[in-house]
Amino acid sequence: MNFKRIEIIFLVTFIAIDIFLFGMFEQNMSMQTENVSQGDSDSKIIKEMKDDQIKVGNLSKKQKFAYYLSGTQNDTLRNQMGQLLNQTPHYAGYELDSEFKNPVKVDKNNPHQSIDKLMMDPTFVAFGDQYQYSKDLSTPRSIVYIQKAMGGLMYSTEAQIRFTLNGRNQIVSYTQSYLQDIKSLREKSETISEIRALIWLYQYNEIPNNTKVAWAKLGYTKLLSIDDDRVFIPTWIIAIKPQNSPQVQLKKINAFTGGIIKETDENLKNSQGISGVN
Repeated sequence: MNFKRIEIIFLVTFIAIDIFLFGMFEQNMSMQTENVSQGDSDSKIIKEMKDDQIKVGNLSKKQKFAYYLSGTQNDTLRNQMGQLLNQTPHYAGYELDSEFKNPVKVDKNNPHQSIDKLMMDPTFVAFGDQYQYSKDLSTPRSIVYIQKAMGGLMYSTEAQIRFTLNGRNQIVSYTQSYLQDIKSLREKSETISEIRALIWLYQYNEIPNNTKVAWAKLGYTKLLSIDDDRVFIPTWIIAIKPQNSPQVQLKKINAFTGGIIKETDENLKNSQGISGVN
């Protein structure tokens, strides 16, 4: 990775995005917070959300710390294909698709527990110890693992393994992507809190009435691509679910600036209708 080049491009892009987000923030955030304390304001807005039949659950006011990260997509997975056993792998576009010659049986009630053990075997998947099970992105037929980085998780299709199960609780195939040389571009910085991210999402009119917050996680999503290099920012990912509906939509808030992150063509999805995360 040409670290100096990606750092310069990143900084220029970061400044431009921050200027845009600040303008959007000023336009949308001329509110009552100027006259009341932050705590009182948050409580008032949460009450407004409940009046709109939005169920929010327990929200943390604690601010966390995170990085700007960079990583590289290259042919590392192609180079690992020779060590994989009991499967027929195919590689294209930095992505490994593999079908097991003999389906792999997993626990019916907790399939990820069986897979957790298999992930430590380099003949099963490459770099398995660098991924973590994601309950929120998984379904009964699709078990998702996402890549770990700098104490966080990469919510990106460029850093995940998706196992496909048949009706007999057997893994029949999987798709894997992988980011190499993940590193920080700047020192660790403080993020906004979970409750602040949700409040801003509400004030941006991104949460419809009669919905509930299914879950919220702080992770990393892609900001930009420079050739094979990727830049990621800390992001609050908030799952919004209409009441009496299985559909879940994922919303994203920049955990540093509080700006909305809109969808791109790279979405994390599962077969039950989750969509909307880079």
